[in-house]
Amino acid sequence: MTRRSAPSIRTPHSAIPAFAGAIVACAYLVGAVVFSAASQAERTDRSAVSASLPPATRQAVRARNLHDYSGLAATDALPEPLEVSETDVIPLTADTAMAPDLPLVSAPRIAIVIDDVGLDVAAAQRALDLDTPLSLAILPYAEAAPSLSAQTVARGRDVLLHMPMEPVGLADPGPNALRLGLSDEDLAARMRWAYARVPGAVGINNHMGSRFTADPRAMRVALASVAEQNPLFLDSLTTGESRGRAVADGLGLRALQRDIFLDHVIDASQIEARLAEAEELARERGWAVVIGHPHAETLDVLENWLSPARERGVEFVTLTQLSAQLDTRLRPTAENTSQR
Repeated sequence: MTRRSAPSIRTPHSAIPAFAGAIVACAYLVGAVVFSAASQAERTDRSAVSASLPPATRQAVRARNLHDYSGLAATDALPEPLEVSETDVIPLTADTAMAPDLPLVSAPRIAIVIDDVGLDVAAAQRALDLDTPLSLAILPYAEAAPSLSAQTVARGRDVLLHMPMEPVGLADPGPNALRLGLSDEDLAARMRWAYARVPGAVGINNHMGSRFTADPRAMRVALASVAEQNPLFLDSLTTGESRGRAVADGLGLRALQRDIFLDHVIDASQIEARLAEAEELARERGWAVVIGHPHAETLDVLENWLSPARERGVEFVTLTQLSAQLDTRLRPTAENTSQR
């Protein structure tokens, strides 16, 4: 028996559903284009508004309720060991890709910073009497801080806010120190209070701070709170883990770092040896930043060493002078790039 195949059933097709589907697809496409254009315009408007705001308005960190520390009684700093990094410090060098064969300075330059100034007024006066450009880092809680700052500025020297910061260990950095447990508002308030206590300060360096400077978020909050002052930041490098200079660079601030501590060991022969190292580094690289303290031994050695060093061709500068020169030499310009 021959089987017959079942007849095929043909379903009539209509063009109407396909046409309607095409219309819907076009509508979605047009809507997506319009939404994208509107979103882009909104982003552009926001960027324009943000760019038009003054820098202080655009800061990421803003303190709303600032605490008033103006009535804080000045107290003597507690005895504490000088914090010095146990990690070898890699000296700050020029960007070799930017100016590989240009000498940074025409003569070896040394910037001397005297830390812990303010508690001993007589020692501060003696440091000011040194016949050389230098920078004094003044503790904000010292009773004489405002008057010493004014005298230093009047003598043509640099003033730094020597900001107390939390160390590793139990040593006391002094009143109103920056500590990791504080809120962002309190960190900003303490920074602004301290900055006001040292009028005429061109920058900041850390007093102690081996724990605090190793925390990039905390350092950013602290430095951003006074960034409108465009301070120079000198990283004292009390720890090899410090992120201070990197944070300052990220905020667009001028930044330097300490090369040599002169008087970690308070002994004349040791201080002379550290100064010899500073001079050697300055001759090799072009500059060196050294930090000392207003100890009688340190000031004695400096008084005897400065004049012979000048005769050997060493030039002494403030931090702002050094920073300005390095900034000029390290930024690519028509003058220095043409000499490559």
